[in-house]
Amino acid sequence: MKRTTTVGVALVAIVVVISSIYTYSIFGSGTLEVRITDPPSWGQATQVYINYSSIEIHRADAGNDSGWFTIVDQSAWINLTSVLDVNKTIGYKSLQAGVYNLIRFSILDAIVTVGGQNHTATVPSGKLQIAITTGGIRITTGQTATLLIDLNTKVEDSFNIVPDVRATPA
Repeated sequence: MKRTTTVGVALVAIVVVISSIYTYSIFGSGTLEVRITDPPSWGQATQVYINYSSIEIHRADAGNDSGWFTIVDQSAWINLTSVLDVNKTIGYKSLQAGVYNLIRFSILDAIVTVGGQNHTATVPSGKLQIAITTGGIRITTGQTATLLIDLNTKVEDSFNIVPDVRATPA
């Protein structure tokens, strides 16, 4: 009888451990770090500044209108000269473990420097929603994942900024 009780307790303990590990890995959280970079391809512009709004990321298993989580909840200016061929962290967020497939933000204002003069620039769409390459970024419990936004901008003669944006897990 003692042996049956010991086996029963061992089985219960194994089930509890496996359930805990499963729950931790599925419902635990990890950290997402968002970085931005910009290779120099601005034409006549020597400086490009953008004011972007809050940054949100979308959980892959959620509906299109739901499943959005805010990474950065305020607007901020970034001097793209400071991220030429390097990357700069623009936000961190603890997120539930899982796969995230889209990131979005708006560009509120832009300024370009041409010939030593600052000019107000425009971004035709103003809103950027970017599919994350390689099927998305996986947030793993207890780990930090890094997402790199590659904002390859082109400044046209009329001070329009045409962004070519990629988001890639790093």
